[in-house]
Amino acid sequence: MAINSINTSGTTAAVTQTTGTTPKTSLNMDDFLKLMVAQLQNQDMNNTADTSEYTSQMAQFSMVQALTDLTELSKTTYGLSMIGKEVTLAETKSDGTLNVITGTVEGVNLYNGDAQIIVNGVNYPMSSVMEVGQAK
Repeated sequence: MAINSINTSGTTAAVTQTTGTTPKTSLNMDDFLKLMVAQLQNQDMNNTADTSEYTSQMAQFSMVQALTDLTELSKTTYGLSMIGKEVTLAETKSDGTLNVITGTVEGVNLYNGDAQIIVNGVNYPMSSVMEVGQAK
């Protein structure tokens, strides 16, 4: 379990990461609230924090989180809508040449918030799709 130290205005707050061996690269609402509480607990009593700033930051964070959730849902919906469609995919080989694969989308793998399409029994990221058409 790793502990990161965050220094804000001379105040240090500790955030515990519980993601195992993979380091956390983004904050969620829980992390934001823990940081806010730590900062409020450790603030200088002669120079208290402005709570309206926290409210504004929380509203912005909530909006960003909602947009992120909507984006992930859109990717999932788009991936599911491709089942049964004919696709052309681009795959870069180890020597740097482009390999073009054509096939029918057999399914979608929804793992870890990322949609991957299954063509000819192989998973491909949605970013490799070059063309989508009706199955022949």
